[in-house]
Amino acid sequence: PCPSSGLIVNGEADRVAPAGDVKKLVDKLKAQRGIVIDHEVMPGAGHFFENSLESMTGHVTDYVARRMAEAGLSGAPIRARPGS
Repeated sequence: PCPSSGLIVNGEADRVAPAGDVKKLVDKLKAQRGIVIDHEVMPGAGHFFENSLESMTGHVTDYVARRMAEAGLSGAPIRARPGS
């Protein structure tokens, strides 16, 4: 079992970790009690998020900011995601 909540980001066109396999993993993890898994699929992105790196980084930044706020933690300002 996975002992921690978290974020999984994968590319829709990933041939190393195909989207269907990642979805199965996410579904298994979401079935565990006491954890929350957020899942983002980057349209058209491959394993290394080519042409989608900035968008992927934005998802991670947003996730960290949200989780910090939920925990009542404040830190250095986190940059907004491009286009938001």
